[in-house]
Amino acid sequence: METNDAAVRLPLFSNQRPGWQRLLIWGGIIFIGLQALPALIYFGTSNQASPIGAVALALGLSLPFGGLNVLRTWFNGARADFKRRDDPARGGYVYDVRPARASWLPLLALLPLGALFAVLWKVFPAVLICLVVAGLYVLPGARHRKRATIAVSPQGIESGNVNLPLDRIADLEVGNNGVKVSQDVLVAGRGGIPTPELVKRGLTNRQAERSYTLAVRGDGQSRAAIIAGGLTYDCAVNLQSDIHNALERFSAAD
Repeated sequence: METNDAAVRLPLFSNQRPGWQRLLIWGGIIFIGLQALPALIYFGTSNQASPIGAVALALGLSLPFGGLNVLRTWFNGARADFKRRDDPARGGYVYDVRPARASWLPLLALLPLGALFAVLWKVFPAVLICLVVAGLYVLPGARHRKRATIAVSPQGIESGNVNLPLDRIADLEVGNNGVKVSQDVLVAGRGGIPTPELVKRGLTNRQAERSYTLAVRGDGQSRAAIIAGGLTYDCAVNLQSDIHNALERFSAAD
């Protein structure tokens, strides 16, 4: 399997990392958090603090989790899509993949609560708390929520740092990036689940529906490399089918 180092680079918070690496990463995060704590206390109690500062701080906290990808795709459609075009240079096709935007529902649902906190408390902590809580729902899957260009040709698959020869391609996998969609029937009220839990599951599932990924696995490899993310299920399955058919045609022509 011919890939650059980035093709097999583990996510920052992956459980597959050695224990000492995870300890070092979380130790660094805790250290930075403790250094920032005095500033947070000041802004949380100062009348000079502005909502813009809260937004900037929330954005900074989201960067390791793909926060910029959420912003870049904020005005995309609610459904992912792709377009295939000919690639004369390689003798194959190029797929331009546009991810779905993150769900707006968590942020919209928290706006009334944020306004209430701002009136009863202070603007800075109210905005910061609401953005952090919203981030718990919009950030899952955000690392791969970005535009992707996938070249499929008789030479194999190329996408970003992934470069896999045709004869080494073992499988194309549709995944959900660790965001699990609950299959339970949601019933609120007496005899069902509590309304807060119903809202929580609804927000989580809404996001998971837009967090499917397409990954390619090389022959003899246990881990697949993600080549497109932030997809809706229909887009992920159709993209998988289209690329699979193209690969079959190229293999048959050899």
